[in-house]
Amino acid sequence: MCIVLQFSGGKDSLACLYLLEPRWHEITVAWVNSGAAFPETIALMDRVRKMVPHFLEIEGKQNIEAEGYPTDVLPIAATALGRMYEGHTGMRFQSRYSCCTAALWGPMVRAMREIGATTIIRGQKRSDVMKTPLQSGTVIEGIRYEFPLEDWTDADVLAYLRGKGIELPANYRYMANGLDCINCTAYLHEGKGRLQYMRENHPEKHREVQRVLGALWTTLHEELAPLVGAGSVT
Repeated sequence: MCIVLQFSGGKDSLACLYLLEPRWHEITVAWVNSGAAFPETIALMDRVRKMVPHFLEIEGKQNIEAEGYPTDVLPIAATALGRMYEGHTGMRFQSRYSCCTAALWGPMVRAMREIGATTIIRGQKRSDVMKTPLQSGTVIEGIRYEFPLEDWTDADVLAYLRGKGIELPANYRYMANGLDCINCTAYLHEGKGRLQYMRENHPEKHREVQRVLGALWTTLHEELAPLVGAGSVT
């Protein structure tokens, strides 16, 4: 058997980690390093690596240079394919999901196959806005998925961590979600305090993100103009 806790460093995966402490000897804690992790995340992973017997760092890689920055609203002309057909010369963009697949999800899936994972544990909850359609106990291609926090709420997670004396990462004073890539320009609906956190703690990266969002705003206005002109939007 090969049991893996897929670990991001967010509050839910932290709760899972400590909930599973009696089983640490049989579990591999796996984290994908996209190459653009926050320094705080890297420091947390270094601490976890020293705590658990089996820690796997998986190499991920962003494809921003080739495909563009991730966005929640995609201007088609500014995608890699759109630029090829339409000659757009501005900044390049891609779907937030294609970016995450390249940098995080794809490398994790490949690593699970390579190590022969038989059970995958995640901190997914039914109350999460964004989640996979899987339920705890689902078996796909011989891999069983377990979600120990499935019936928990965010309040349950926070209460559990407080009860264990576990200090939350500092970003939770600003936002309800964890930190993924430091140069991410998507999921703005999910992390309303992320830009403020970055402005105060990582000003150079904040300026980079703001520059990209400014270019995105301009590109979206250009792409929406024909739709507005057609009378479909007022």
